[in-house]
Amino acid sequence: MTAISRSTAVVTAVLALLASGGCGGTALHRSTASASVAGAGVPAAPGSFSWLRAQAPVAGWRVARTSNGATLAYPPSWRTLGGDRGSASAALLDPSGRYLGYLNLTPREGAESRASWVSFRARHNRAEGDREVRVLGSAAGLRFRSGAGTCLTDSYTTSTDAHYVEVACLIGGASPAVVVGAAPPDDWRTQGATIERAISSA
Repeated sequence: MTAISRSTAVVTAVLALLASGGCGGTALHRSTASASVAGAGVPAAPGSFSWLRAQAPVAGWRVARTSNGATLAYPPSWRTLGGDRGSASAALLDPSGRYLGYLNLTPREGAESRASWVSFRARHNRAEGDREVRVLGSAAGLRFRSGAGTCLTDSYTTSTDAHYVEVACLIGGASPAVVVGAAPPDDWRTQGATIERAISSA
């Protein structure tokens, strides 16, 4: 596995900056992409992907399937969401409807490739209207249950001034797909491990 990641100090500083700006907003504005998981918290270096270990879904988690056969596991306390045709999405919301965590799996449909995934994803986010898009780290040659993949961790501010930390992976194999997990920076401390566990089961 090869990896390119920013230093822990830079990542920590960026997350702190985002957290100080607040986590407002009530929804993630796009679809592209709980049971308690031990060790929840902001990873020391989110871009390192040392947490990624291909494994079956947690017992009791629900499993959604995309139109091309890719699967997304999510905790039973999360709710499914509507989205692009053929995709699968789930989210954890607070009582006011604010997103605490978000997961999405979408069949690969565009020109994205594992070699160009990091730059492609950053451009895609900016094209969706996101600002302050920062790639915190990336890794290639990662192993998923369904095939090899390339992932990045990034942060961004939406057009509604909501802040998110995101892990986005392009996975090859028989059912190529994009899997995305995101949460506001403060909520990553409690939901990050759950999101990472879900991505690990793709």
